Amino acid sequence: MIKKLLCMITVLAIILSAFLPVTAENADPSDSTTTAMRMKPLVDKYNGLTQASLDTELAKYPDIKSHWGRNFISKISALEIISGFPDRSFRPDEKLLGGQYILMLVRAIGYRPEVPQGVPYYKPFVDIALNEGILSKGEIQDYTKPITRELAASLARRTLGKYETVPKDYFIKGSDPYPSKGNKGFFDNVYAGYQKLKMTDYPTITGKYLQDVIDCYRVGLLTGSNNKFNPKGTLTRAEASVIIIKLLDKKARVESIPSASESFKWTNSNANNGAYDNETAGFYENKEYTLYKGLFPMMEIWETAQTMYKNCNLITGGKIDFTFSEKYKSFAVNYFNGEDHFKKYMNYNFNGLILPMNGIGMASQRTQIPKGKEESLYDNANGWLYEISSYEVDEYNKDLKSYSHELLKVWFQKNYEQAKKIHDQYLSYAINGVEWKSGVYLVDGRQIYVVGGNGDSGNVFTFQVWAKDFITKDKMLKLN
Repeated sequence: MIKKLLCMITVLAIILSAFLPVTAENADPSDSTTTAMRMKPLVDKYNGLTQASLDTELAKYPDIKSHWGRNFISKISALEIISGFPDRSFRPDEKLLGGQYILMLVRAIGYRPEVPQGVPYYKPFVDIALNEGILSKGEIQDYTKPITRELAASLARRTLGKYETVPKDYFIKGSDPYPSKGNKGFFDNVYAGYQKLKMTDYPTITGKYLQDVIDCYRVGLLTGSNNKFNPKGTLTRAEASVIIIKLLDKKARVESIPSASESFKWTNSNANNGAYDNETAGFYENKEYTLYKGLFPMMEIWETAQTMYKNCNLITGGKIDFTFSEKYKSFAVNYFNGEDHFKKYMNYNFNGLILPMNGIGMASQRTQIPKGKEESLYDNANGWLYEISSYEVDEYNKDLKSYSHELLKVWFQKNYEQAKKIHDQYLSYAINGVEWKSGVYLVDGRQIYVVGGNGDSGNVFTFQVWAKDFITKDKMLKLN
């Protein structure tokens, strides 16, 4: 009898579950917060919007008929968060005023204060925003003037934090599996770097707003345009409508994280295949790493490192290393002729390193050197980002030249043939032992300093390349 009763209860529970409302995907696990509970009626109304009701809103404003933001605007209007003007226009591209944005944010978290007669429309909303910690006193000096995009992003981030947990741990676990060697957590802030790739103008963001902007990109509240954020620009009414809808609806956001194709793994190697860790250089043999797009502040570093790694099969003969130095945050490909390279090259020992006779390096650490300091990327004499060096030019010509050509394609794009011609010309000077020659060129916005020929060190070849657009024509290195 008890067994039969339990079966009936189970069946009844299944039947009843079919009639229960489906939980909206935009409800957050933290919906027990006071803010989330206050927002519930608005969220329920949002979830109940029909296409018919949205079409009604769209018909109200002829000026949004073909506008990119019309779907967001129709929802904002239906929720009565903000409406149009008496002349039946919405003016989607009009600059949004600070007071209007505060009103929208406060209404989005469920408040509907009355505005006393004779009081500016924004005053009750500003008071609530200050009390809620969304706005700081004095942060907006004039509520009747347009609000900047960076401040708008920061306020949106603070609003979201009232009812959702915004990711703060940008560390990707597993990218540094041997913390006992080297700097633990070296690959911290992977996601933060990834967001910066999407806004090349991030250095112009006011410091106190930068992390908030990064967080907004990370969770999908913001996307920017043409890899720019335009922090000091003004927010439009349409752009603000998008932010508000994304605050209400997680499904409207696209989380910004590196995809599988935006990372690659490698293991630090050493051509001697021995236990060779070097604390001075921050090099740890057999340590595995994952490089994620965005770890470094320049996209070309990611592209170059990936090209260096993935084309190693183009190097013929001898032995090669693909190595990473944690101390200098730099990559290198080193070429050794054979098994006896340690004996042969002991005279080239420098700081405990056995230097190869042929190598290709990337001085990533220079991205952290401020302008005006020696070896900064702006230094026209010592600020190179990439260097190809050869003291055994016949081996280089035979085994590494094709590999280097692939790197030239990455660095010089459509001007590859011009750069290749310079590279091959000076390499031929070295191969043929002609008198030592050097030259300085500007190709596709990159300074090149190249050396080839016979000098004090024998037949040598060096090809140094600066980061793009860091050296201008009037700032180029001048040779005597």
